[in-house]
Amino acid sequence: MAVVKRALLFAVLLSSLAPGCGGQNPPLPVAQNVDLSRFAGQWYEVAKLPRVTQTDCWGTTARYTLAQDGTLQLVHRCNVGAFDGDAETVTMSATVPDPGVPAKLALDVMGFSGDYWILEVGQSYEYAVVGHPSRSYLWILSRTPTLDDATMQGALSRAQGAGFDTTKLEYTPQPGGPQTPQGNVPPKLTSTCAVAAPGAQAGEGTGLAGLVVVGAGIAAAARRRARRPVTPPSRGS
Repeated sequence: MAVVKRALLFAVLLSSLAPGCGGQNPPLPVAQNVDLSRFAGQWYEVAKLPRVTQTDCWGTTARYTLAQDGTLQLVHRCNVGAFDGDAETVTMSATVPDPGVPAKLALDVMGFSGDYWILEVGQSYEYAVVGHPSRSYLWILSRTPTLDDATMQGALSRAQGAGFDTTKLEYTPQPGGPQTPQGNVPPKLTSTCAVAAPGAQAGEGTGLAGLVVVGAGIAAAARRRARRPVTPPSRGS
């Protein structure tokens, strides 16, 4: 049941990434000449735009494994409420619809698909920025639990220039980093877009979106009620 709940939460994430939402967004540049074999491996989530599907996640990591057919397997893991909290793990897959643009990945979970674009990577693949053309989703990743200030500020500046609202950014608690999420409390998830059924064209709804969103909200609320409050250690300024 727990595995189904985790998959449901990520299905919500993917459904809101479905094409057809906010078609007036300007083009979003992506990283050039991305080498997915170098992109593979483990990443630490340093910061993100808030999503209800990632509420209370600590120590979030993403591990990519590149298959011979060019498909990436993604294992997303976080601990709920504290570094030693209950672990939640979800496995997804990512494909490259256009081999000429390997930075534009299509992420799939439970038959729901959404854009998952690599916007930039460091010269040594020491950090990466991933986002969605709607500008509703943004993740800053690092090979280590923390990212130096100069690299972070440069990534934020470029993301802001690309149209992302970086004022809402939350920092993910990681060992050696900020011990509490920074930024605004994740807003209640709402969606004006229908969920695209597997194989459906952009904008074709199935009527499932409301059920999935409600189910995810109930699951997230139950998860918060079930765990005991954890007071994280304070950090000096």
